[in-house]
Amino acid sequence: MADLHARPARRSRSPRRARSAGAAAALVLALSACGGGDSEAGGGATTDGDVTTLTWQMWANSQIETDALNRLSEMVTEQHPDIRLQLQTSSFADYWTRLTAQASGGDVACLLGVQGPRVPLIADLLRPLPEDELQGAGIDMADFNEEMAASLQVDGTQVAVPFDLGPLVVFYNADAFEAAGVPLPEPGWTVEDFTAAAEALQASGIDAYGFFPTYDAFTAWSLTLTGQQAIGDDGELNLDTPEMAGVFETLQAMREQGLSPALPATNDGLESLNQYMAGNTAMVVDGPWQYGNIVQNAAFTPGVAPMPAGPDGSASHLAGSGYGVSANCSAPEEAVRALSVITGPEALQYLGEIGRAYPARTEQAASWYQGELADAQPALEYAIENSTYLRTNPQMNQLGQLFQQYGIPAFNGQQDAGAFLQQIQSQVGGS
Repeated sequence: MADLHARPARRSRSPRRARSAGAAAALVLALSACGGGDSEAGGGATTDGDVTTLTWQMWANSQIETDALNRLSEMVTEQHPDIRLQLQTSSFADYWTRLTAQASGGDVACLLGVQGPRVPLIADLLRPLPEDELQGAGIDMADFNEEMAASLQVDGTQVAVPFDLGPLVVFYNADAFEAAGVPLPEPGWTVEDFTAAAEALQASGIDAYGFFPTYDAFTAWSLTLTGQQAIGDDGELNLDTPEMAGVFETLQAMREQGLSPALPATNDGLESLNQYMAGNTAMVVDGPWQYGNIVQNAAFTPGVAPMPAGPDGSASHLAGSGYGVSANCSAPEEAVRALSVITGPEALQYLGEIGRAYPARTEQAASWYQGELADAQPALEYAIENSTYLRTNPQMNQLGQLFQQYGIPAFNGQQDAGAFLQQIQSQVGGS
């Protein structure tokens, strides 16, 4: 990285403490098959009298995420007393592997969490959601971010309804910045500003930036440094290029210069986020869906900034998620009615207000900017305006697994960037 030291003006920030998700304890369930009733419907659903219980598989990496999902389950039953949801959660990293394993055994839930970039991985597990069926349940796809809705389609047909979207951004420890005498970052800050801030933070006694080698975080840096993603428009993977090697070399250099701590051998993709929330590092790159978790658990004032601008300006990628109905769901009508609630205006307003999700419904998007979090609005809107959608291909899950597996030793300096990326390219390919 270059070493220019132009810095933005100081801005004060204060944290927002996430509100309780409500009475959720009764709905917190471990991963298990749906319990029996008077009659078994099978296919991820059971019936007991006039009540249909649907299993719902979703990822949750924190208590605030689990609480939020439980509150959505309550909303479904409040609006449709004949429907109950039985929640099954796992970590985001484990979700896709577990879902594949369950599919092979015919044990897939009725409702499934679906991330846009991973639609190609599970398209065969999802039931098409024709427009007339969605509209019959009160779901108008025109109410959602158009590109996010398109990312949850297969051959032009919806297979999931969006609930959130967001770019990767830089979360920072405002208290650490102020203690180091470093101005808080604002839209328009550059890679040179990032480097200067990192050096000052490190000199003050805190690790400046925590990086964990996920493909998503790497792509945020590749976009802002080179304007490129490793997956092309045609879905081909082009990871073994000089440009991609240069991006990873930049990240390795942060560790070599002492600006980023070395990584332990771990499968925990939240390692760097957890170190940031513990106050051990001053910056981390993640998405707005983590904000509720951060403000609830961090013992400092957090802030939000866009990715620092490279040669062609700040850039990041957008991704988002939704909920679909599994192809084997034996109660699809009830499942679509449940979808209308958990992706409805009330639900997305709630998710935005607690900082869990930046709503994919356009009219509810502003709900994310509540209280002190309103101060983050310029940074997040700037990041959204300067982002492109994360490209994907059917090997996305394998790519992510290998990136993490080989990325930790490579980041720690045990392998050069080119060899690391070539290793993944040779195993994944671009098809």
